[in-house]
Amino acid sequence: MRRLAPWRQQIAGRLGWAVADQGVSSLENFLLGVFVAKMLGAEGLGALGLAFVAYSIALSCSRALATDALAIRFSGASEKVWRTAASAATGVALLIGVATGAVSVGLGLILRAAEPGSGAGTAFLAIGIAMPALTLLDSWRCVFFAAERGAKAFLIDAVWTVLFLSLLLIAQLTGTRSITLLLVGFGVTALAAAVVGMVNARTVPRVFAARAWLQQHRDLGNRFLVENVVMGAGGQIRAPVVAAAVGLAAVGAIRAAEMLVGPVAALLMGISQVSVPEAARALRKGSGSLLRLCLGLSGGLAAVGFGWGLVVIVVFPFGIGEALLGTVWTEAHQVLLGVSVSAAFGCLMIGPSAGLRALARADRTMRCQLVVSALSVLLGSAGAVVGGALGAVWGTAIASIAGAAIWWWQFLRSRREHFRGAAELVPPDARVKTTGAPA
Repeated sequence: MRRLAPWRQQIAGRLGWAVADQGVSSLENFLLGVFVAKMLGAEGLGALGLAFVAYSIALSCSRALATDALAIRFSGASEKVWRTAASAATGVALLIGVATGAVSVGLGLILRAAEPGSGAGTAFLAIGIAMPALTLLDSWRCVFFAAERGAKAFLIDAVWTVLFLSLLLIAQLTGTRSITLLLVGFGVTALAAAVVGMVNARTVPRVFAARAWLQQHRDLGNRFLVENVVMGAGGQIRAPVVAAAVGLAAVGAIRAAEMLVGPVAALLMGISQVSVPEAARALRKGSGSLLRLCLGLSGGLAAVGFGWGLVVIVVFPFGIGEALLGTVWTEAHQVLLGVSVSAAFGCLMIGPSAGLRALARADRTMRCQLVVSALSVLLGSAGAVVGGALGAVWGTAIASIAGAAIWWWQFLRSRREHFRGAAELVPPDARVKTTGAPA
């Protein structure tokens, strides 16, 4: 059996830790969804889905302003430099969690005042309380991957998962049916795991360094903020549109189908945590290395995505889906194919996205995300109005297919421009290899 080259073994090892880390994190989210689906039904799951809209947007802001620049500019940095950057980046993430959490709490209070007993209002309120801990934990995860310390990222997520699963078990045994307690517990256990991250990094978040960090990296941060927020919000706008068009139960059905293809999303998120640092390292090796890495990332993920989607569509109707989701399975099954197609084509975007970020082309990543998110919102929303939940997921799937083509076109174009420009900067004499003594 042919052995991998040492550098390929190192890449495989880092990717492996990323997948394992995202696997335990996604298991936690999946079991929370299963618990809510069985205890609170489709409407409870729909309320959870709306709360995760706020969670997704908060993480998008945090990564754009705090950890994306760290992954691009501090991968492979010395221990002292890395620790200083890590404390500043996590300080930014903590402040963003406080700000977005306050917005979420305010929205929750408004919804509850407008409609007493509103499940969506309660969920926004609870996730807002938990938000600072959630963004802080996510920043430590990204910091460790940027420093090639995937095992430590895995450790903090494993601690979080064990603690939260213990909380779910207690809730099951005591018959707790409060989404507020579950989401606040989601944040409390995340905070405990974040403390483990601080101990392992031997540093703490420095919120007073946040201003300097934002100014130093504003050339990337501002564009990545627009891109990430558009991506996070654009991917989630469908939920309130579907809720308004056909009710909260339809949102729960889509959320349930997305949970079933969760392993693909887990793999995608896991690889995305290390894809930018890996692309930055490949860029230093040359054009061919960068292209091979991006092709490998997209091709491998897409193959797994299509394969898992086929398994879910063919196998889960024979009792597995109903066992996992209970009465929600019937509605989820109707939208499963569209959700699977959307997830599989979404995998094709990870390679060019990482490549463009490694090339520091924040202008083009922002442009791609604006166009793709606009397509997703327009087609998904139009589909929801015309065809309800089924129309929404197929509109989103068509947008994913077009989006993959757009990302690859922009990446290949930027790659050619970058290496053509680099070649033009090399003096003519330096391009000629000398084999003998000078005349």
